[in-house]
Amino acid sequence: MHNGKICVALVGIGWAGVMHAKAYNHLYNMDVDLKTVCALEPTVSEFAERYNFRSYTNDFNAVLNDEEIDVVDIVTPPNLHKSMAISAMCSGKHVICEKPLTGYFGVEGDPQAVGTVSKKKMLFDVRSAIDEMETAIAQTGKKFCYAANWIYSPAFLRACELVKAKGTTVLQIQGLVGHKGSSADYVRHWARSGGGTLARNIVHPLSAAVYLKRMEMESKGLSYGVKSVMCDCSQITAGVDNRYIEADPIDTEDWAHAIFTFADGTKAILTAADTFVGECSNKFEIYGNDAVLKCNFSPNNLLDIYFSDEKDIKDEHISEKSDHNIGHKQAAVCEEVVRGYYSEIQDFMECIKYDREPLAGFKLAREVTDLVQLAYCAAEQGMCVELADYMK
Repeated sequence: MHNGKICVALVGIGWAGVMHAKAYNHLYNMDVDLKTVCALEPTVSEFAERYNFRSYTNDFNAVLNDEEIDVVDIVTPPNLHKSMAISAMCSGKHVICEKPLTGYFGVEGDPQAVGTVSKKKMLFDVRSAIDEMETAIAQTGKKFCYAANWIYSPAFLRACELVKAKGTTVLQIQGLVGHKGSSADYVRHWARSGGGTLARNIVHPLSAAVYLKRMEMESKGLSYGVKSVMCDCSQITAGVDNRYIEADPIDTEDWAHAIFTFADGTKAILTAADTFVGECSNKFEIYGNDAVLKCNFSPNNLLDIYFSDEKDIKDEHISEKSDHNIGHKQAAVCEEVVRGYYSEIQDFMECIKYDREPLAGFKLAREVTDLVQLAYCAAEQGMCVELADYMK
């Protein structure tokens, strides 16, 4: 830190980049210097000005070589996460890394459609990649923060408090991430995204489910773990009229459904799909032996609206993935807060300042990434996968 401030570089200016940038501008009792935004898009200069960054660059090496920078916040496509994170830590910088942590992106000799590679091969390759990241963390002593924003949502955090206070046994978790697909081209290609809706969307509820069940079980003195996975992944929008759906996968899936069984026999049933026209649905429901708790991240009923036409509001961001701003809608209100981004960045900055571990760190990132790869194995085999059969 210089002048008592944590100096930050943000790498990437997509959706998550915007959420992180907004959060940095609303930190509480933290001195942060927003030094640099790094991105290839021509709008990077406008982004830097809008969110109060002092400078911008197209060169990631410039970020690595800047001795002032304490933290590199990585919100790039997943195929860049591992190399950027390791390079940043070896350059003496703490790392914030967006989901998914990493994945399989192909090696020499693979078919062009990387998604057709054996999922078991992918699993062990990804495990090796994660080992490299863990080694870099150990050797550099730098903080690694996993940007699992659902864990930081006020609704989820309160649900966890209530589950723990009441001693509820969480029997079933249901998680949903649904929208009309991503406009980012990289999500169509396994070589850049490391998978489809399972890799990039189920990680949201899966991270929350793993966090919740570990907390619940360990608070009761039980041994936490996941023992098996079932999964189905499909391309279901191919050949469909896609005027209102942005999904256009090449070798990735646009629909995924996975069931994770924990060591106590309880379940997390999670779905992610690029087939939801007109809304972005993010929900996390907890069904216990004596309680039901439902987190409606989006849409929710904080603000119900109706507009007869789009005059003067056509370009307003009313709700994510909506086709227009006409009629009845449940408007997004403080998405950065409701979906956990503010608390996430606050926690990460405090961890760096006070030298403590974040709620969402490398341990969680590693487990979630491994479970995603095991789910792909289950989908490929069309059977339940026992984790014990896939140990090193």
